[in-house]
Amino acid sequence: MGLLGNLVLVVAFAWVVRGLLGARSVTWPRLLLAVVVGSLLGATLAGLLLIDAADLVDPTGLDIAAGELATLALPFQVVATMLFVVVLELVRAAPARPQRGWRPWRPITALRGWAGVVARAFQVSRVLTRHGLAPLLGLRRGEVASRDPAELARRARQALEDAGGMFVKLGQLLVTRPDLLAPAALEELARLHAAAQPLAGEVIRAELAAAFGRPVDAVFASLEEPPLGSASIAQAHRARLTDGRAVVVKVQRPGLERVVARDLAIVRWLARTAERRTSWGRVYGAVGLAEEFADALRTELDFVTEARNAVELAAAMAAQPDVHVPAIVTELTTSRVLVMEHLDGHTLAGLAQEPTATTARELADALCASQIAAMLEGERFHGDPHPGNVLLLADGRLGLIDFGITGKLDAFERASVFQLLVAIHLGSPTLLVESLVAVGAVHPAQDRDELERRLARFLAAHLGPGLPPADALAELLRLTGELGIRLPPQTSVMFRALATLAGTLERLVPGYPLSDRVAELGGAELEDRLAPSSAREFVTREWAELGPVLRRAPRHLDRLATALEHGRFTTRVRLFDDPTDAGVLERLLNRAILTALSLGVGLLAVLMLGTEVGPVLAGTEVRLLEVLGWLGLFGASVLLLRVLLDVLRSEAHDRQDGRQSRR
Repeated sequence: MGLLGNLVLVVAFAWVVRGLLGARSVTWPRLLLAVVVGSLLGATLAGLLLIDAADLVDPTGLDIAAGELATLALPFQVVATMLFVVVLELVRAAPARPQRGWRPWRPITALRGWAGVVARAFQVSRVLTRHGLAPLLGLRRGEVASRDPAELARRARQALEDAGGMFVKLGQLLVTRPDLLAPAALEELARLHAAAQPLAGEVIRAELAAAFGRPVDAVFASLEEPPLGSASIAQAHRARLTDGRAVVVKVQRPGLERVVARDLAIVRWLARTAERRTSWGRVYGAVGLAEEFADALRTELDFVTEARNAVELAAAMAAQPDVHVPAIVTELTTSRVLVMEHLDGHTLAGLAQEPTATTARELADALCASQIAAMLEGERFHGDPHPGNVLLLADGRLGLIDFGITGKLDAFERASVFQLLVAIHLGSPTLLVESLVAVGAVHPAQDRDELERRLARFLAAHLGPGLPPADALAELLRLTGELGIRLPPQTSVMFRALATLAGTLERLVPGYPLSDRVAELGGAELEDRLAPSSAREFVTREWAELGPVLRRAPRHLDRLATALEHGRFTTRVRLFDDPTDAGVLERLLNRAILTALSLGVGLLAVLMLGTEVGPVLAGTEVRLLEVLGWLGLFGASVLLLRVLLDVLRSEAHDRQDGRQSRR
């Protein structure tokens, strides 16, 4: 019973210590683990102290009183538990999360969820091993089965299709990142398709009724059960509203949140493994890419966001009568259901009859103008305008569908893109390096001479009259990834959209001059930036800002000269005016004070324990100074461990910041 009583006391001490140390990531299950390990370790140490060497040789005479063992073990158990709490905090440390209120812990549900993640991870690892990709992700030692880029891309596509679920979406989102993948990989992953089992009609009706809060027949006059398409995220059906409008209803698959959470957990695990065990994972920042994928996927799962993108895209395309974006039925759109206008037509990828040359050229000009104008004017543009997302409507217009991937450049990104285009237009690798440094993130240790040499070779290979073709821009994005330059996400989406748009325009009009159209549509601003007449405008604009300063400069110089002449010139230095510097000094002082306090309290506690004078507690032989000594020793240990934990946390954060800066 003595050891069991110790266990209760250690749990109470551990709970207090967790709060005093600020161990945020040590949850109750981990705290109980620390108590069990610390109690066993403390009891073992106490038992070893009570056992003589002779008892080890002849254990028959071993006799240890339970009360004596419990009394001696308690301090060791407390200290061991405190140390293990610190270890768990360092191993599983996480940033503070906002309080979300109390939620009951359901162990069976949690166990079932973890079992599903483990089973799914085992399945995915088997798929990767079967396709020879496990060494590439650091799951196994050795070399991949093939080093040919085309073969690796084919294996990756097959592995993603076999894994299914959100891994197909991962491949589809990777296609939008030409800065990460070679052209062969992009072309192969573009063929990804998901063989999703269609949902039954009663399931779709149940989901719609739950989303609308009323029977389906009260909303739709008719709902065709054979789906227009069934994918891993949603299923689309043709329907007609009670007011007669023909619409398409996009319904998210039930239970998708659980599937997404499970697959995202595995993607993060694979990313951490790749970043820890492979060179490419460290260079490209696999964990950061996994988080970008998770954010993009969560955005795509919210149909309200997709509907808002469609509305903004329709507003941007309003000036092009030959390009139509389906209207969104906003009153029927929720986060899981999207209702939009039905477009009567066929995709460019599945046309049974090609349009005439004149019509095709007009449609290509309208599609190109609508997208380029939206990019240059900061409006919403389609991020994936491939032939499957562009319809040739029955009335002769083009229609755009699938708004999961769109883009919108802010003022800084538009200026940065123009700066890049100007640098390419002038054919100067030095200016191109400066442009990339301005728009992207370059590691300080990156060799600028090497950057200029690589970019000079790129310009020599792709430079010609006017702007380079769109596939050259995609090649530039891939090159920036190799050089460790990270462009803003929307800039990458824009260049990828240009490359995809080039393929769609080529489908309409073979040899379509996209680069000329970009130069023509963006010519006004490019001419303002390149023409000699812009120098006058530049001087005028700069003078408006610098003129008042220059007019006041003579008076300021006169005052400075007078102060120097009469010896009244003084300076004032404010130490630690920067909040960062003040924070560093404050942390150092806090650590020093806590360390001195813990050492002082510990020394005083030891002196109290060694003192045999003073009052005795009633009914016991324990002296008051002895109790105070143990309490002081406990407080000193807590203070010292808090300083140690703070130092180790800072070192871990510094290492993490260093890795992120190198990316």
